[in-house]
Amino acid sequence: MHIRRLVKSGEASHTVSLPKQWIDENKLAKGDLIYIAETDDNELIVTSKPKENNKEIREITITVDNKEMPTVQREITSAYINNYNTINIIGKELHKSAKDIRRILHDFVALEIAEQTSTKIVANDLLNVADLSIEKTIRRMDMIVRSILQDSISALDGQDLHESIVFRDYDVNRQYFLVYRIIKSALKDRNISKSFNINAVQAHALWYLAVNLENLADHSKNISEILTNNKMSKHDEIKDIYKKMESAYLDVMKAYFNKDIALADSINTFRREFSDELDIFFKNNNKVEIAQIVTNLKDMSTLISNISRIVMDYD
Repeated sequence: MHIRRLVKSGEASHTVSLPKQWIDENKLAKGDLIYIAETDDNELIVTSKPKENNKEIREITITVDNKEMPTVQREITSAYINNYNTINIIGKELHKSAKDIRRILHDFVALEIAEQTSTKIVANDLLNVADLSIEKTIRRMDMIVRSILQDSISALDGQDLHESIVFRDYDVNRQYFLVYRIIKSALKDRNISKSFNINAVQAHALWYLAVNLENLADHSKNISEILTNNKMSKHDEIKDIYKKMESAYLDVMKAYFNKDIALADSINTFRREFSDELDIFFKNNNKVEIAQIVTNLKDMSTLISNISRIVMDYD
């Protein structure tokens, strides 16, 4: 860190000297221009070059040869989150996995296939992060999670809604990756973070919220699958316990949207009480499928508790 004293140099201006090492490294001399940008944190950024206004065009090529599909999926996910405008997916045997790759690409908002051959798929990103809203995306995730919880509970009345739940879980995943991408862009670009009116700490809280919402959807989907595979229905005790979980979720999201710290604090004690109730229930119903449901419900109570902490700790 360099420390300089502010010197008055006229009726309405002040000057400050710049470090010689920085001058030399940037090959500057008397009369050269420097550029000063003001941030939303009342900081000044001094640079030797003007910031380019044009959006950077980024392109990446992913090879599928000799790779398992989970590896390809992770690479595509990374490219999307890191704001690549064009993703080229190539391989000699690409045609064998083209269907799976198209499904993966469908998991991401505004990623469209522009070209496809037997050896190449080109996906273009049509998204402008600056035009998005984190709040609206979080609210959309919340609404989908609510519907998944409702239908997963309805499965205990004999309704077969698992396939519909799976499709909505995919939609939650899409919204999660979108939130992750927005936040990563905001952390890298002060102008984007300023447009969203969030700082780094708030960005982390929003990302963690999205993680917990995405995991809640997964666990609810898992319970639906367990009920379907084991042909379980009309189980009133499970339904009552599950509805307590749903009620806690609705309350914690109400606390989040209303910034109600007192309500969030009351929900934070839910996990311990709910876990004890689940232990008693499992002791009286010692079956494999019941154990699987209990495990998922316990994990969901932890996720709800995590969201309550986000509300309480949000700054």
